[in-house]
Amino acid sequence: MRWTVAIDESGNDGTSTVVTMAGLIANESHWAGFDCEWRKLLDRHGLTEIHTFKLRNRLSRDPAKFNQIMAEVEELFLRCIAVSVTVVMRKDDYDEIYKPTQPKGGQKRSQLGVLYQALVSFAVSFLESYPPEKLDSLDFIYEQVSNPGSYQAIHDEFKDHGDVAAWFGPLSFAARTDVLGLQGADCLASGALQREMELHGAEHTDIGNSHLVVAGQQMNIMAPVSFRLPVTREIIESLRDNLLLTKAARAAILQRFLGA
Repeated sequence: MRWTVAIDESGNDGTSTVVTMAGLIANESHWAGFDCEWRKLLDRHGLTEIHTFKLRNRLSRDPAKFNQIMAEVEELFLRCIAVSVTVVMRKDDYDEIYKPTQPKGGQKRSQLGVLYQALVSFAVSFLESYPPEKLDSLDFIYEQVSNPGSYQAIHDEFKDHGDVAAWFGPLSFAARTDVLGLQGADCLASGALQREMELHGAEHTDIGNSHLVVAGQQMNIMAPVSFRLPVTREIIESLRDNLLLTKAARAAILQRFLGA
């Protein structure tokens, strides 16, 4: 069975102090149910699509309406999406630790490139610990971007990575109107950015700290669960010199979520 990760990012406009990337991880059956429910949600509210930033501006005089739509989106995730993750990084951490140095591998990556490495590391760590039955491949789909080659270059390296190479399917790019999961990922990334800016909009905060995190969850690949993955200074250092977080580091991520 094919599992697909739908991905979008928020905060990469040059003004935000934080950048986020969200991934919705689900199998073919989950996505079919998601698409059906998402279309019903759009019809209920007279929408052709959801782009969170535009919708928030459009409903600026009716915040209750906007909040109601986002509440319905969250409920839909709980019904239809197996696993979701929000990856968050402070830009000043990236600028201090990653940007001035030359990675050992010689490959310099953007902020979004580092977030993509972290998100994929999480997806791998989760499936290593909670492998679904009949996992044929893990595919990735990203909203259409102006420079897809930079992401494709990273993904091609993943596909050649020794201990997880067999899992990796293709990375593709699509319009949010064609792949409804991308609209969901946009909602998650944008909503996370709003919350993270409240917590970490100031300078010199520790991105690893958040009152939004609830540890000790009992997890199962078939029971919807959502994660916040902070790309701490330690993780930035690791991803500066490694394509994926090490297997030990990947396992440690889940241990922190479980409160172990």
